[in-house]
Amino acid sequence: MDDVKRLFREWRVDLEERFEALNARIEARFERRDPNEIFRALPAPSDALSVPMKAVMASRHSERSFSNEPLPDPVLADILWAADGVRDIEDAQKRTKGRVGREYDGGRTTPTSFDWRETEIYVLKANGIWRWVPERRGLLFCALTDIRHLAAYMQPAMTLPPVQLVYVSNLAKTRTRVSEIAEQLMMKFDGEVWNDEAIEELRIRNTHLNVGVKLEAVSLAAEALGLASVARTLFPTKKLEEALHLGPDEHVTAVQSVGYKAKSFLDHIR
Repeated sequence: MDDVKRLFREWRVDLEERFEALNARIEARFERRDPNEIFRALPAPSDALSVPMKAVMASRHSERSFSNEPLPDPVLADILWAADGVRDIEDAQKRTKGRVGREYDGGRTTPTSFDWRETEIYVLKANGIWRWVPERRGLLFCALTDIRHLAAYMQPAMTLPPVQLVYVSNLAKTRTRVSEIAEQLMMKFDGEVWNDEAIEELRIRNTHLNVGVKLEAVSLAAEALGLASVARTLFPTKKLEEALHLGPDEHVTAVQSVGYKAKSFLDHIR
């Protein structure tokens, strides 16, 4: 029990330090000066997601007809938790008990290769650009600008959804000690197949796989919540990455539109 309490304290300190570092990077990246409402906490995932999996999988589909009605925070919280949320803290305590030295964070709702957690989710809304922070279950404000139109290309209907999720793969986070050891072993035992180019290609392929898992999780959650959603890769990549001020190791892999389903043609009129 003492080990669990100590790990919990260490986790809280580490979480605060990482959040402050992220906040500093966002401030520098977007040249943010307004200190008001920097972080918007979202509610815990609701029971609305407690639906039969078979029924959700049977009815899941891509929907391109949206209403521009804003999504309330509880609904957005469910969607983001499904995409990349931290599991229940009580479950984390059970899993961590007796495992001294293991990071105490509860795990994520979606898996990633080598536990990289390299996918960063930006939330584009009418009131600005936000960054999802799974560890704190909330949104970090980036900039007061609406760039949802950059998440679509030659698709006027795709400018209507109130929320555009932008999945950014941060390759810097894939160069962990564990993955480097695995890559070195692969190159040592079969260097003809696993050279530097092949390893880099494998790393990028894994990041695409990781994003794909999140896309499916959001699609299922949207169906459970009665929402429309569609994943897309057709968008002006360079313009979108410039608007998000991404670094050389950060790349937009996919975009996903989420919102209420259109009920009539009037929903398509701003």
